[in-house]
Amino acid sequence: MIVEQTAELAALREVVRDFLGAVDPREWADSVERVDRRLWRRACVELGMAAVDVPEELGGAGIGFAALAAVVEEAGRTLAPLPLLSSVVLAQGLLVLSGDGEAQRAYLPALLCGESIAAVALDGDGGEVTAVCSPQGEWRLSGQRQRVLDGLVADLLLVVARTREGPAVFAVEAAGGGVVRSAQESMDLTRRFARVGFDGAVARMVGTPQSTGEVLRQVRQRLAVAVACEQLGGAERVVEMAVAYAGTRVQFGRVIGSFQAIKHRCAELAVEVDECRSAVAHAVWAVQERPEELPLAAAMAGAVCGPVFLRCALENVQIHGGIGFTWEHPAHLYVRRAESDRALYGEARAHREEVLRALGV
Repeated sequence: MIVEQTAELAALREVVRDFLGAVDPREWADSVERVDRRLWRRACVELGMAAVDVPEELGGAGIGFAALAAVVEEAGRTLAPLPLLSSVVLAQGLLVLSGDGEAQRAYLPALLCGESIAAVALDGDGGEVTAVCSPQGEWRLSGQRQRVLDGLVADLLLVVARTREGPAVFAVEAAGGGVVRSAQESMDLTRRFARVGFDGAVARMVGTPQSTGEVLRQVRQRLAVAVACEQLGGAERVVEMAVAYAGTRVQFGRVIGSFQAIKHRCAELAVEVDECRSAVAHAVWAVQERPEELPLAAAMAGAVCGPVFLRCALENVQIHGGIGFTWEHPAHLYVRRAESDRALYGEARAHREEVLRALGV
């Protein structure tokens, strides 16, 4: 099943593609932050990018996850320097699903207008964080998390920490005392990860320890679908790049796209991208219409989209020949993103194991 592609969704996709059309990922490869705050503020104020999946009663547009999926897919085409996964999918997702009205009122308005950026330090990302409550009821965090996406630029940190009652989510002002951040290098030159340390940092609990497990489960599944959407956008873009180059590059007196080997290679990539599109459409439908089918749908999307994105990115480099290997061409940035996704969000084998688990095998 798929979500109906309404005129509203089509218009949103067209507007976002036009808005991000001038983005060149090469401009951000040497940036320390790798997030364009000015572009993000415009995206939030002019297009409402951060608000599409947030309910209207919380200040959002209430369009649904299908709209967010379209936005993320378009951002994946250009490797846009926007904190969509960190601030929107993860942080806003945690706040909305937590049901904590006080935290929602405190943090969502600034996130939705782009005034503030949030990052999430999930458990399992390396390191451990412990939360201790003082007799006066004040929570303080100690410990460290690694590989925090956009953690270096975030104004707000949502941290999964261990308490006596179990894991819980805490909100920490990144500029507050007791927070130390440092950049971590990665293969992906269009994203920045951070090592974040806490030394008695003042925190505020979001939700309850009793509900944290279920909230994190849902957020991780939504993240898996969002990553698949981004990978679909990236795969579509590199195939377009390969086909366009094959249609103009002349070798031995003919455009290389006329050679059978290149034709077949491009055709095979196009078929694989279509498979990704079907898997993503089903996963987006599951998020929005059938949550009980989401574990299987998200795992299937992850199992299909990651390998296809990497294969398309690598073939794009090969079809471009010598220029595809140069630092000046953007082709290598898509390979780096695909390889980074595989390391951070699971290889195909891990996703296939999740498929079997969801099927009860």
